[in-house]
Amino acid sequence: MAQRKSEYQKRQDGNSTVFSVTPASAPKFGYMLFIGVIVTLIGIGSLGDPGFAIWFLGMGGFALWYGWSRDQRPKDHRVPATFRVGSDFIEGGGRRFAKDDIHRLQLRNGITDQELPGMQVYTNNTNAMAGMAQRAKLSQVANSLTVESAGKATMLAGGMDETTAYGLLHDVCKVLDFKIS
Repeated sequence: MAQRKSEYQKRQDGNSTVFSVTPASAPKFGYMLFIGVIVTLIGIGSLGDPGFAIWFLGMGGFALWYGWSRDQRPKDHRVPATFRVGSDFIEGGGRRFAKDDIHRLQLRNGITDQELPGMQVYTNNTNAMAGMAQRAKLSQVANSLTVESAGKATMLAGGMDETTAYGLLHDVCKVLDFKIS
């Protein structure tokens, strides 16, 4: 199954533009899949001892499920989002923001909780490195567009790769007539 890329569509609705964002699918956790296969094979090889085999088969099955289907991104980065932008407002995240009250539009990463670009960490522990490698892959499809107003940030859409996130920011800024720096 190929990984689904993030994308957005925009359409005119009266005097405003409606943006619909589809998040990317999460990458598979290859290290966990590898561990799951090894543990499952140990379980199959030990079928002579049912208690031992059941435990290893259960753990191997869980690792395979987790590596294949678990999306560790925050929930709002896994679901499609829709928001509306007019020349003097943004409606999204259950709120309406007047253009004059918007401090800034910002791209953030849901995994690193950093503004783009991300961060780097180093270690020599194999398991920690595998977890960090997965986190790094997830962070590539966990970018969000947030609007800051009244000292609070509200996410408008998430689960995007950098290209989609920057494109969305550009198009929203065009509608609002914000200057892009």
